[in-house]
Amino acid sequence: MTSVLVTRHAHARLSKRGIREADVDLVLTHGTEVGQDRIMLMAKDAANLIRARKREIAKIERLTGKVLVVSDGHLITAYHQARPSRSSRRRSRTR
Repeated sequence: MTSVLVTRHAHARLSKRGIREADVDLVLTHGTEVGQDRIMLMAKDAANLIRARKREIAKIERLTGKVLVVSDGHLITAYHQARPSRSSRRRSRTR
């Protein structure tokens, strides 16, 4: 969890309210201070997170099927592979 100690009381409240430790981390990291000792994930915070995740998803979709050839720590070339090569299909079936 992000740099806070969770008291027994808080642990019980989180459990009772269905709030996970990862949820606490997200609110602590991306939330807005709304008063002394209070942090809330506001609608604008959520919108910013959603926008960032959508950009990340678009990037992942764009990079799907891209192949990088790396040898001895050097990028040799890059290309788009439309479908898996025979050797990679054979390997995946034996796993």
